[in-house]
Parts: sequence; structure tokens; C-alpha cells
Amino acid sequence: MNLRQGWVLLFSVLFINTGHGETLPGKTGQAASSKSKPAPLRKVRNRAAKHFRDCADCPEMVALPGGVYLMGSPVTDQEGQDYEKPRHEVKVSGFAIGKYEISKAQFAAFVEAANYNPGNECWTMEAGKGEMRSNRNWSAPGYPQDSDHPATCVSVDDAEVYIKWLNQKTGKHYRLPTEAEWEYAARGGSAAARFWGDNPDGACKYANVADLSLQKADGKVTPHNCDDGYVFTAPVGSYAANGFGLYDMLGNVWEWTCSADSGYGSSEEEKCTGLLSRRIYRGGSWINTADYVRSPSRYGYIPSFRFNNVGFRLARDN
Repeated sequence: MNLRQGWVLLFSVLFINTGHGETLPGKTGQAASSKSKPAPLRKVRNRAAKHFRDCADCPEMVALPGGVYLMGSPVTDQEGQDYEKPRHEVKVSGFAIGKYEISKAQFAAFVEAANYNPGNECWTMEAGKGEMRSNRNWSAPGYPQDSDHPATCVSVDDAEVYIKWLNQKTGKHYRLPTEAEWEYAARGGSAAARFWGDNPDGACKYANVADLSLQKADGKVTPHNCDDGYVFTAPVGSYAANGFGLYDMLGNVWEWTCSADSGYGSSEEEKCTGLLSRRIYRGGSWINTADYVRSPSRYGYIPSFRFNNVGFRLARDN
């Protein structure tokens, strides 16, 4: 089994029984009507965003204005999955979001300061085999990382402990973004499937994806036809920012949100709900091909689970 086949199998096993007809999120779910035509996206202009830190070693945040946008995939998107439909209008209030994904160094500082033990189990793909391994964690995810790479093998539960520690330290209200906030931020004012456009070509300028460098390591991967320079994760902020000045919203690692794996197309996606439910994560990763690395791409899993291609970034109330 090659690396790509292994990850396809991994996704097939992990995303069955999502609460959407007990199927893998994708073409077998409930289809949106082919007769419906989505309204044009109300494009949000990139105002002069405020960048700030609440402490010297706090994550850099970007304050975003509120706005209205169309969330999800239109019926005309050939890459779009039924799990991303129907496309629907969502109003998002102003909030702040991390300029970058939380780095390994930032997570390490928390682990040391809080004397926190995240555990030593993480689902990884190694030697073509995907499984839960007891010797893998945020500090040893199964591939080499530097301190400026995104923290992986971090569950929602781990992220929530990090957030509680940071809130106590700063007196602020950090949290995971809702998935409605996340997609709004990821689009950066763009109506396209990716913030650089609908065409995945040239992705390596904007995102760390399954690319020619990964193919060199595996030999049988079907990659984007470009080379982003990294086989696995890349240092945060290595690629071009989107229209809101945010980095790695697509690719590098998937990012947890606080939203439960339910309520898509309703007001529930705008809230942090379902604390014991599956949580949605967004954005695609270094292992994913073009159909996954899109602003509306979404999957969900239980909040205690860890993957070595899933991390997080923070949101904060303005």
C-alpha cells in the first residue's frame, strides 16, 4: 500500500458514520438540488486589519470585520461534496483569528508552563500503514518537525486545555473558531473554492499540499503538479497570505473548529455547540490532493482523537 492509498483508507475508516446517512462525507450523501442557483457572493473588502498580541509570546491575532457570505459549495462545483452543501448565506460578527496556526514552540511552552501531559497516542501514517500508535504525540508526530512548524497530534480536548491556560494568563476569551467563522476567514473575501481561485494549479505558492516533493518520498502519490518544498509540514507562514492577511488557512494541517458535526445550513454552525459531539475540522493538509484543499472542505471526528495532519488556530472575541 502506498502513502496516498493508505490515507484514502484512513479517511474511509475514520469518517464513516458521520451522522449524515452513515456514509463517508462525499458523493454518496444527500445531494443538493441541481436546479437551485446560489446567489452571488457578497465579496468582503479587505479593510486595514488590526494585528495584535495580548502578550509577548501570545499568538498574533488579526481582527476581522463582520460580514455576510455564502458558505459551502455551489452545485456547479465539480469538486464539491454533498457534505459541503447546500450553499447558504451566513452572517458573521466581527472577531479575531490567529494569523498563523499554533506552532510546535507555542504548544511546547504551554505544556511546560501548565505541566500538561497530552498523552502518547496519535493516528499516523507510517510505512504505508495508518493506525493509532502509542509512541506518537505532538513532540514526535512520525516525521521531522522544527519548532516553527504547526503543532499536530493535538485533539480538541488538548486545544481546549491550551485555551483555558491562555485565557487565565491573559484575562481574554480565546477559543476555537466556529466553522462559519473559519470559512469566512479562509475565503479572505473570495467567492472561489480557494482564496487564490477555483483552479488548483499553482497551489504551491499558497499552501503546503500533496505535491511533487511528497511524491518523491512516496513514489506513487498523485500530487498537485508543483513542488512546495516540504514533504510533510512546513513552517507556519511559509506561503502567500489570503486577502485577510492570514497564512495556511488551506493546507499544512487541517484545523479543528468548535462546531459540532451537525446543524450544517442552520444557525448552529455559528455557535460552539455539542461539547461531546464530533467536531468539524477544515482546510486540508500536506497529505491532501486538490479536492480536499478548498475553503468549503469539511470533515468531523470525535474531540479526543489525534491525527498527525490536524492542528488548530485560535479565535478571540473582539
